[in-house]
Amino acid sequence: MSEFRRDPISGRRVIIAPRRSVRPAFCGGGGEEARRPRPAYLGDCPFCAGNERMTPPELLSLGRSGTAPDTAGWKVRVVPNLYPAVSPAAEPFSAEGCSSAGGGAHEVLIEAPEHNRQPGNFPPRQMDLVIEACYRRGQALAGNPSLRYLQFYRNYRCEAGASLEHPHSQLIALPFVPTELRRELQRSQELYLADGHCPFCRIVEQESHFARRIILQHDRYSALIPYAARSPFETWVLPRKHQASFLETDAPERAALADILEELLRMIARALGDPPYNYYLHTAPLRSAPLPYYHWHMELHPRISIAAGFEMGSGVFINETAPEEAARFIREKGNTDHEQSW
Repeated sequence: MSEFRRDPISGRRVIIAPRRSVRPAFCGGGGEEARRPRPAYLGDCPFCAGNERMTPPELLSLGRSGTAPDTAGWKVRVVPNLYPAVSPAAEPFSAEGCSSAGGGAHEVLIEAPEHNRQPGNFPPRQMDLVIEACYRRGQALAGNPSLRYLQFYRNYRCEAGASLEHPHSQLIALPFVPTELRRELQRSQELYLADGHCPFCRIVEQESHFARRIILQHDRYSALIPYAARSPFETWVLPRKHQASFLETDAPERAALADILEELLRMIARALGDPPYNYYLHTAPLRSAPLPYYHWHMELHPRISIAAGFEMGSGVFINETAPEEAARFIREKGNTDHEQSW
């Protein structure tokens, strides 16, 4: 039987329609192309160690073993995007008042020197450096008073929007707060004013109690499929302590985030056949005052289903698998050991 659910944060409506899928036979990782062996180095890949001359000068490197900037010897490297979505300098608004030049910052976090690594099969503590690089660049960009919002995101595989297969994520800093975030902030504030509780903290508490939609639970973070997930395996990673901004985290909290994120991605790859995915950070606007009603978090979307005409026309998503069943599926199948071939 179909069920209408409403996301408590966004107010978005979702139809849970299990009758449209007889069993959880999810399209997985893209067949032989996804599983073919990849070399550790490609001479024409600008992100491979040894090809540093092919990128703009680095903004940050971590784990460097005494070598000079813009040479090999790094573990994580951040460079300006060679084809930025936004330019460094903004121009005044147009006469119509509806457009302006794309001023901001667009950076690439090269997550590993090797071409054939991905989260889930990183060397130990590699993901720590990725999260730390995001934090440090976020702090640096927050010092620019013209920037208002920081979007950290990762596209895995071309089906999810990646133009290069070398492991990387991206940061875009914007001079405005995006509409999606403004709506999330507004809705969260309304819920807080109604009952005096952060709605995200309430979600963490309730989901931890019932545990039906929990995939992973660590001391500092919970990874769960939300009550009104838009697709079968939409997953949120939330701090168990209230924090409005990712930039409020301390070093142990960032290390713990790296641990749960890498374990989650490994489970998703095992359970769903290494699918394409996107994940992104939702956080408070830069330099915000303390926000008792908002809670930073990460959202992960495996690309195993397609938003079609109904979703695009109505804004209502059809999810063919109940979030409770999807969480159980990942917990069971994601813990099955087998060799990775990414």
